[in-house]
Amino acid sequence: MEIIGAIALNTFREVLRDKIIYAFFVFACLISLFGILLGTLSVGQDIRIVEDLGLAAIAVIGGIIAVFSGANLVFKELERRTIYLIFSKPVKSWQFILGKYLGLASCLLIIILMMGGFLSALVGFVDPALPLAHLPWIALSLSLVYLELLFIIASASFFSTFSTPIMSVLFTLCFWLVGHSCASLQELAKMSTNPLVSQFFGALYWLMPDLQSLTRVRSELMYGRAFSTAPGNFSDGHGELLTYLTTYILAYVIILLVLSALVNERRELP
Repeated sequence: MEIIGAIALNTFREVLRDKIIYAFFVFACLISLFGILLGTLSVGQDIRIVEDLGLAAIAVIGGIIAVFSGANLVFKELERRTIYLIFSKPVKSWQFILGKYLGLASCLLIIILMMGGFLSALVGFVDPALPLAHLPWIALSLSLVYLELLFIIASASFFSTFSTPIMSVLFTLCFWLVGHSCASLQELAKMSTNPLVSQFFGALYWLMPDLQSLTRVRSELMYGRAFSTAPGNFSDGHGELLTYLTTYILAYVIILLVLSALVNERRELP
């Protein structure tokens, strides 16, 4: 654990030193502020627009940071040749991958908390009477956003073990987008008259992560109110659904990290 902690801490500091992250953070805050302007153009929907636009900005900006930072996790060590120093010590491949992953995940957690705090402050600015009622729902929605980001980091880490940063970004973006289009894959499998094509899309539907469900549940949390009035008391089995989605995504994360460690272990260093 000491080795993993040292690698994670070093990765955490390295990511925080990247100035582009702060530019993305400011951009997300500006988008959230834009929600106040849009809210003034509607009647009785100002809070909803601020929350909707703010959460969307956090999800997209957080995803972009996860993709580009994750795609460079291994490549930066190779480019600066620090990976030779790391593996000259008793460091195993899985410890290296897990440490890099935890470092980036910790950094993203701080960023999400900061953007979530800014969004909560905006909600309080628009209507001071609402933050206490909306804060638990915002926090729960942000936890689903962060769960998706954990998957994106794991995907980018996996692709970064055997491809260049540009290809890793492309692979991860495609993986991310397909995960949000699972329903379309299922429809394509049903619509196709070619059995092989239908089986291909059907298999792709079962292999790809269903990120669309995370977005749907997050939307229901904030606006559909399919849950009970208290975040801790879910009705109609929605608590089980959240548990299932969490376990489901974390299973993908573990599989991707194991594959990353296996591929990295077989990498031939020049």
